[in-house]
Amino acid sequence: MEESQTWRELLGQVISEPFERQRIADALGIHSVTLSRWVANKSNPRPENLRALLNALPKCRQRLAELLKKEYPDLSSSLPQEKIREEIPATFYSRVLNAYTSIPPFLRGSTISALILQQMLGHLDPDQAGMAIFVAQCVPPLSNQKIRSLRQTVGRGTTPWENQMDSQTQFFGAESPIGQALLQGHPVVVQDHAIAFALCPHHPQAALLSALIWPILQSSCAIGCLCIISTQPIHYLQEHQQLISSYVDLLVLAFEQHELYDLSAIELGLMPPSTIQQPLLAHFPQHVTQCMLQSARNKQPLTRPQAETRVWQQFEGEFLNLPFDENQ
Repeated sequence: MEESQTWRELLGQVISEPFERQRIADALGIHSVTLSRWVANKSNPRPENLRALLNALPKCRQRLAELLKKEYPDLSSSLPQEKIREEIPATFYSRVLNAYTSIPPFLRGSTISALILQQMLGHLDPDQAGMAIFVAQCVPPLSNQKIRSLRQTVGRGTTPWENQMDSQTQFFGAESPIGQALLQGHPVVVQDHAIAFALCPHHPQAALLSALIWPILQSSCAIGCLCIISTQPIHYLQEHQQLISSYVDLLVLAFEQHELYDLSAIELGLMPPSTIQQPLLAHFPQHVTQCMLQSARNKQPLTRPQAETRVWQQFEGEFLNLPFDENQ
């Protein structure tokens, strides 16, 4: 990024990317056109918007504060962090509803999930202190069987989890706080470092402080759980439970009817720790290819999503049959 001479120039460079422009507008609760008007010096932000803008741009916060002070001499470069707004911006609701009505069904779920998780990160961790958010979905059962586990599907994170959450997966059962949150039907808080590390074991344990798991429910049906892992103490997440609850309600729009399971159909088993799961999960693409080839030879071809579901079910079955040792 070129060295900017004014805060308006710096903001103009940042919002040149449409996704980033919309993210910032959603974080501030304003229309994206307003950002363009600030850049063009056609309007000026209110003091509370300046604080929110600094929080929305943590990577260039210091430089932005320096440039803002040139135009606003009375503005301290050490502005206090704006109190997190306890409601989802109306503009973001509109954005999600637009995605729900305009995106083809086969892309709708992944698109809406990514939108909501990214918005949650910006809302709950504006200074990028360190947070990871992921969804653990119920693994589709074999015909006439119970739900036996959940699997991490989509995720987003800031440092130290940035750009890595979507490349990881893991199965969770009744032994985990994720399984317990689903079985109990209410949020579960985690303050134990070791337990939090088990939820996201691909990063240094020292980075973990707390976790909050929230079941994703629709009436008497379950979809899975939302897991938030933070480098901040648990009281920080507990302060924003109503806001998190609102995001979880909105997240239900990301799932189709066949991904909802009656609570009476849930009977979670015990899953081995990640260290045992990962060697097998690393070969997932090869297993899917083999499954598709075998089904084609049997003249019962499967689409890739169908083959992936079948392989996940096979993995689940293997893990459920392993001896469970809670000390592993």
